[in-house]
Amino acid sequence: MRIHRLLLNVLLLNVSAVTFAGTPAAEGPLPPLVIADRGELLLENDDFSYAPWSADKNPGKVHIVQYFGATRGDSKLFEPFTDLLRETFGDGKYHVTTIINLDAALWGTSGLVVSELQDSKRKFPNSTMVLDEEGSGVTEWQLGKQGTGLVILDAKGTVLYFNQGALNEQDMTQSVELVREQIEACLKFC
Repeated sequence: MRIHRLLLNVLLLNVSAVTFAGTPAAEGPLPPLVIADRGELLLENDDFSYAPWSADKNPGKVHIVQYFGATRGDSKLFEPFTDLLRETFGDGKYHVTTIINLDAALWGTSGLVVSELQDSKRKFPNSTMVLDEEGSGVTEWQLGKQGTGLVILDAKGTVLYFNQGALNEQDMTQSVELVREQIEACLKFC
């Protein structure tokens, strides 16, 4: 009987580990992720610096988090969606955090990636931009072989939507409506 209990406890612990693993799941918080190497790109008086970044940073508004590799193909993956958000809502009603997996960059291109990120930070100074030197987000958030993910969170930091890979037209339409609903809710209650 005691062995059965022990076996049951071990089994439950394994199920819990899978259930509470790092993949972003609807109705829960964004799983923990701390990026200390490089981290968040900061811009002050045209000077750049880095600070550690953590997934628990909550901007207090609808939050879109995009994670992708430092490759040309990956960098364009979520662009149609973020462009649509900008066209639909303008700036300031939602917050975008872009996390780039520098570990996925082709050999010798890291400097180019950093330069492009700096240009983007100048263009979108209110967005959060993060360099993940080690690619820890892929492991911690279990993003699989493709290593990409897009998460929509409400103003309290609850995951509302998670997608790996490009969004099709239907996904984009539904996601824009989700963002619209959350912006309206935030206007009333935030």
